Amino acid sequence: MKIFQGIDLIRIKRVKDIYLKFKNKFLQKIFTINEIKKIEKNKKNIDLRIAGKYASKEAAAKAIGFGISHGIKFKDFEILNNVNGKPEITLKGEAQSRIKKILSSSVSISHDGEYLISIVTFISNE
Repeated sequence: MKIFQGIDLIRIKRVKDIYLKFKNKFLQKIFTINEIKKIEKNKKNIDLRIAGKYASKEAAAKAIGFGISHGIKFKDFEILNNVNGKPEITLKGEAQSRIKKILSSSVSISHDGEYLISIVTFISNE
């Protein structure tokens, strides 16, 4: 068994400013169609939801060990909330080929004031 873990800390305002400047262009570069639908469905706290998903993608890429590089893209990680509101991650593309036989995964997002943090863990049977 192997454990992969990554963490990312960001200023919420930084992500909010990028979103306000580039709007849909930013969303389409970073997020999958399913994620964009969920983000646009409810405009309340949109900056927190965008920042949370963004930080989670960065944390997931760090867990794999390469960050967003070496063929891994933001859209290789899809983060959607389950019926209880808990974020869940699905790997696609190059990210999926880097971690095989995933037994479980976990995404945790927290924010306080102007900062947001996300921790992503994968447990693999490699």
